[in-house]
Amino acid sequence: MLVIKRNGETEKFDLHKIANAMHKAYLSVGEEITQKECEEQAKIITKDYHKNDEINIEKIQDSVELFFMETKKYEVAKAYIKYREKQRLDREHPWSDNDERQDLILEKYLLHNESKKAFLKRVSFGRPALEKILRHKEAVFAGRNLYAIGRDGNITGSNCYVTEDPEDNLESIYKVDYQIARTYSYGGGQGLNLSKLRPKGAKVNNSSNTTPGVMVFAEKYSHTTLNTQQDNRRGALMLVLNIDHPDVIEFVTTKLDLSKINGANISVALTDDFMYAVENDDDWNMKFETPYETIQKRVKARKLLELIGYSAHTMGDPGIMFINHMNDYHFLSEYDEVKFTATNPCGEQPLMPHGSCNLASVNVKAFVRKQFTDEAYFDFERFDYVVSEMIYSLDELLTMLGNRHALKEQREHVIKYREVGLGVMGLADLALAMKKPYGSPEFIDFLDVLMKRMINTAAQASALNAKDKGTFPLYDYKKISASKFYQDTITEETDELVKKYGMRNSRLLSVAPTGSISNILGVSGGVEPFFQINYTRRIISMFDEEKKITVWEKTPLELARAMDIEPEQLPEWAKITSQNIQFEDRANVQSTIQKYVDTAISSTFNLPNSATVQDVMDIYMTAWKKNLKGATVFRDRCAKIGILAGINENTEDLNPAKPPHMHIEESWYQKLTKETKEYTTNVVIENMKYTPNKMERELCPLCGSVLVKRQGCVQCSDDLCDYEKCAI
Repeated sequence: MLVIKRNGETEKFDLHKIANAMHKAYLSVGEEITQKECEEQAKIITKDYHKNDEINIEKIQDSVELFFMETKKYEVAKAYIKYREKQRLDREHPWSDNDERQDLILEKYLLHNESKKAFLKRVSFGRPALEKILRHKEAVFAGRNLYAIGRDGNITGSNCYVTEDPEDNLESIYKVDYQIARTYSYGGGQGLNLSKLRPKGAKVNNSSNTTPGVMVFAEKYSHTTLNTQQDNRRGALMLVLNIDHPDVIEFVTTKLDLSKINGANISVALTDDFMYAVENDDDWNMKFETPYETIQKRVKARKLLELIGYSAHTMGDPGIMFINHMNDYHFLSEYDEVKFTATNPCGEQPLMPHGSCNLASVNVKAFVRKQFTDEAYFDFERFDYVVSEMIYSLDELLTMLGNRHALKEQREHVIKYREVGLGVMGLADLALAMKKPYGSPEFIDFLDVLMKRMINTAAQASALNAKDKGTFPLYDYKKISASKFYQDTITEETDELVKKYGMRNSRLLSVAPTGSISNILGVSGGVEPFFQINYTRRIISMFDEEKKITVWEKTPLELARAMDIEPEQLPEWAKITSQNIQFEDRANVQSTIQKYVDTAISSTFNLPNSATVQDVMDIYMTAWKKNLKGATVFRDRCAKIGILAGINENTEDLNPAKPPHMHIEESWYQKLTKETKEYTTNVVIENMKYTPNKMERELCPLCGSVLVKRQGCVQCSDDLCDYEKCAI
């Protein structure tokens, strides 16, 4: 028996779907009935259908409605009729509950004069199941895909790319410059690692004699990003430097100067060895080999982390990534050729050179039934279905948009690895809908179940897709199943499917920040708590009268209505935001999710203005110990006022940090002459700028400590010694 759907297509008759709809109608009016009883009733309703019939969906629903009336289930019939009408309105006028702000954001993805209904049909590219998912706000593609699907021109569907790391020569440096510019022209963002470039002052074989160092080329790539225009926006760039590179201090402090590196986010790649050195208060060595020199610099590891913390506390940059865990914890970790050195601009995708990823996110709030009640539960069955459909759809987009990459190397990479990234959003809304406080033990326990289910459902979908379409070309079960990530997360049931059919995709889950798309769907972004649950809006009337209104986020407002209270009376557990949550609770959420995400999570620890540099350092240490792959902090009212800091009328930083004091021991060994020169560089940060005061190494005649240059004088670095020799 076949069912004729409203779009004219047919599908196999499924009694379970009828029973499920009936069950929902009964439960909606508080009438207790089992799923099995509904299936028996559905058999009665359809007993006159013949196996060779083609039955219209409307006829089936009319039969259900008539059954309720004949059995005198009038309240159930009324609920079912209202459900049908809601579904009809939803089909004809999708997303009609969006407010002005949501529609304004959506506009940038619409074609000229395109309706929401036409938009959803376009971006579901002929997949009715996908169109229904999008219409019900259960999931949605990332912005780049929403913009690219069905639109003419060289427009990529990938939000994120990583290019090859520039080698230590001009040809490679300028080649990479071209690659990132070309990628921007197609609408993609880029990431790259600068650690192969020799440090400032190192010898080179040209007329300049020495190199200007990493930061000159970092600035160049930043300018390229600012100067390459996309459709009403500029490109996005992530610059990464390894913690053992001799220019890392200048890199860490560069964004203290607002005139520098304005076209890029920056991150420092921290190793486990460095974090152990911090923990043990050991020295940290930064080293670089050139054909002419061995350059080494030594600092206290804890002082270097403090400097990173100070810069992040003051400016929100740099972020950090834990490069060992990033490389050790994913499906491809046992592939010798797979190594990550950088991420995309938002940090959710560690990628190989020329790697890219199509992204989408599941709105987890959409699967909560009986929301805001003590009987609230999560519909795992529907969740599994949506996750599977989104994995299939993302893979199909890889083929559909496969020629829409700027570089030949990118197009070839997509074919070889078929990377997708399905994430989550609406976690803060989920917490309220299920009455499980964000970050609480019960919320963490639920997340553990949810995310384990998500990675296994995604892997099963990829395996079943591989059955029909083949695996990604470099698939190797032995290597993938040997990875720590696979062994930690994949169940026996999933393993059987993967062993039998392989995997269509080398990467599956990725949690993006979901800024635009979560706003369009009206839920919180990514894995973040609410940044704020309400905000003040100034309105000027046509008579120039000004008044202020309080605008509440949708889900807290829904909870207040369900509790029959004013929003201001919400209990404290419902008012958890990024400004008041304990960072340990916040880290526990991200750590639990990261356990089941094979790529990474883009997320920011938003801190109150009162947070200290030590608080930032504690976050870094906690993040490392909890196996996060990276951490970014943004302090309210810091010197760099970003998008999220706009809630304050007075944005003065009330808690500026004192710049840390440190000095660097340097050794420059000349390979030709076999001579070594030693220097001491004192780190001075004044007026938001880093100035290195460098002098040849000299010891204090009184106590034997190293002499450093401070404020025009040469002084002993030991604060207990008062020796100094001044220039005057």
